[in-house]
Amino acid sequence: MQNKDLKDIDVGRDARKGFGSLLKKSAPFLGLFFMIAGLVWLIDFLLSYIGAGTVLLTLLILGAIVVPFYFAAIVCSFLEKGGRTTRAGDYFKTAGLYYSPSFFGSFRILRSILFSFLVSLIVYFIFSFFYATFSKYFDPNLVNDIDQFYAYLMSGDTEAASKFLTDSASITMFSRMASFAMDAGFTLSFIYFLGRYTIMVFIRDAMVTPDSRIVNAAYKEALKYRTKGYNSDFFKATWWVYLILLVFYAGGAVTGYILLKESAYVGILMNLVGLGFMIIPLTILIPYYVLAMDLLFAKHKEAFVKATIDLARRAFEELKYMNQIGEEDAKKYEEALKEAEDSLMKGPQNPDVFDAEATEKDPDEDNKEE
Repeated sequence: MQNKDLKDIDVGRDARKGFGSLLKKSAPFLGLFFMIAGLVWLIDFLLSYIGAGTVLLTLLILGAIVVPFYFAAIVCSFLEKGGRTTRAGDYFKTAGLYYSPSFFGSFRILRSILFSFLVSLIVYFIFSFFYATFSKYFDPNLVNDIDQFYAYLMSGDTEAASKFLTDSASITMFSRMASFAMDAGFTLSFIYFLGRYTIMVFIRDAMVTPDSRIVNAAYKEALKYRTKGYNSDFFKATWWVYLILLVFYAGGAVTGYILLKESAYVGILMNLVGLGFMIIPLTILIPYYVLAMDLLFAKHKEAFVKATIDLARRAFEELKYMNQIGEEDAKKYEEALKEAEDSLMKGPQNPDVFDAEATEKDPDEDNKEE
């Protein structure tokens, strides 16, 4: 496909065409991802059920266990797309590669958590405002109960305020609904950022010597100054994914509330059940994300490559300005930059990046070597 044709790619449409085929090829390790994510979810659910689960624990589990296996599912699906068969051993080996210098930080987890938390706070305040504003149509007691609660607080009777807060059905329902909105805002925005940064894996694949800082800088540089239509392409290709996830999350939360409404921790548990429901479509749609990100990178590859070369050239110009590089070396550096740009634009994928070798060597290969 020529560069001029890449601009005409409809990312979502073309990704949907190959989705069914890649889903079948990826089914074995997607099953592994589903079981691992399900086991992690079950542990977190049981801890929360007995009152020992915490938000911090959930985030640590996500970052330390689930994200590397999500990374492995992305990589293995990409290998299958390229015609390379992967085994269970390859999947677990690739998960370990996430913590290598080349890949650690691919999804910018800390940044994603921070921004997701900010989104959840915004969702919480917006939801609370509209819930309280329109509560007169479906729960006229809410405003009066809130006023009474604050009256107890202002009078210094904290014991009566606490008891009233517990006994008020209106405030309890409002609290649970607001908590659901906040948790949903965090969960969906985190998955959004996780999906958006998945393209980092494809950028690293194009780099001759992958480095987290260079890739992150190239990504920001390209999106800020060079890409045209990247955000709209990403949105058009993925908006319906988050709608599906929201439907499963909401359905699971409602189911959790119905089944566990007598529990003292129902607010936490209903959201965890929603999260559990969401693992199903999240797992199934990983191959679609692989296809979409691969097409998105192909369509905007020039921008990412140019951004990478520009960063290197700026560093080179700084060395020249500080007289830390000679004229002969400067000429060689310029030639190397040009060669690197040509290589990144048309060269093959770097085999060292996705080196998920089979755990068992084919005996025929040994015979050939002999």
